[in-house]
Amino acid sequence: MKLEVILDWLERNGYNFVFDGNSQTEINVFSSLSHYKKNSLTWIQKEENYNKLKRPSNISCAVIQSGIKVEFKNVIITDNSKEVFFAILHEFWGEKKQEGSIGKGTVVSDNAEIDPTVIIGCNCCIDGNVVIGAHTVIEHNVVIQGIVRIGENCYIQSGTVIGIDGFGYSIDSYTGKKKMVEHFGGVVIGKDVFIGSHVNIARGTIDDTVVGNGVKIAPSTHIGHNNMIGDDVTIICSSLYGSVKTGAGSYVTASTVQNQMEIGEHTVIGMGSVVTKSVGSNVIAYGIPAKTIKSNDSGL
Repeated sequence: MKLEVILDWLERNGYNFVFDGNSQTEINVFSSLSHYKKNSLTWIQKEENYNKLKRPSNISCAVIQSGIKVEFKNVIITDNSKEVFFAILHEFWGEKKQEGSIGKGTVVSDNAEIDPTVIIGCNCCIDGNVVIGAHTVIEHNVVIQGIVRIGENCYIQSGTVIGIDGFGYSIDSYTGKKKMVEHFGGVVIGKDVFIGSHVNIARGTIDDTVVGNGVKIAPSTHIGHNNMIGDDVTIICSSLYGSVKTGAGSYVTASTVQNQMEIGEHTVIGMGSVVTKSVGSNVIAYGIPAKTIKSNDSGL
C-alpha cells in the first residue's frame, strides 16, 4: 500500500503528526530498526539507537520522535512515536477478532451477564454472578468465578484466574488444625484494564477486591484478597498480598508487598523490592526492605 493510506488513517483518527516525504512511497510491511526490511515502516524513538546502526539511509519510512534528525526521505514526526507506530501496526497488520464470539469448550453459567460485543476464547470457565462490559476480550483458558464485575474495554490474557478465594485460615478450637476461611466478597475491575497471562486476582474476604480504571497488570502477578488498586496503576510481575492499598498512578515492578501495607499515589516501587512498611505518595522506594530514596521524577 502507499504511505498516503496510512497518513489518511492517522488524520481521520486525530493523531498529531507532521509528514515529510513522498506519500506515494510503497510500504509492504513493518520491521524493527535493528532488523530493517526493505519497503517497510519502522520506528525511531531515540537518536542514539539510530546512530548505533551507523545512521542507515535505506529506510523507506519511519515514525520518529520529535527532535530526532535522520538522513532519509520519508518520516512521520510526532511527540508520541510509540503510540503512533503501534497504532498503525494494530490497524494495518494486527489480528482482527470478531466481536461477540465465544470459543470452543468455553462454559458460561446462566446467571452471567455478558455484553454482546465481548470476545471469549476457547476452554474458558465463566461461572457465577459475573458481569462483563462491552468490547472486553478474554483469551483462552481463563477462569472467572464467583461475584465478579469487569468493565468495558478490558483485555485478559490466557491462564488468568479471577474470583477464587484468597489464602486465609483460622485455627480450629477443637482440633488445633488450620481451617481455610471461606470468602464472601467479590472482585470489581474497572474499564480499560489490561491483565496479563497467569495472573491471580483473589476475591475479597468480606468486602470486594477492587482494581481501578486503566490499571495494567503484567503476567505472573498475584493480587491478594481485599486489595484496593487505584486508577492507572501499573503492576509488573509482583505479589501483592492481602489488603494492600495501592494509590492511583503508582508503579510496582517485580516486587513483593506485605499484607496490609499502603503505597501512596504516583509512587514507584523499584525492581526486586520487599515492602514491609507503608510508602508515601510521589516517591521512589526500593530495596529489601524497601526504603524511600527520593521524590518521584521518573515520569512512570
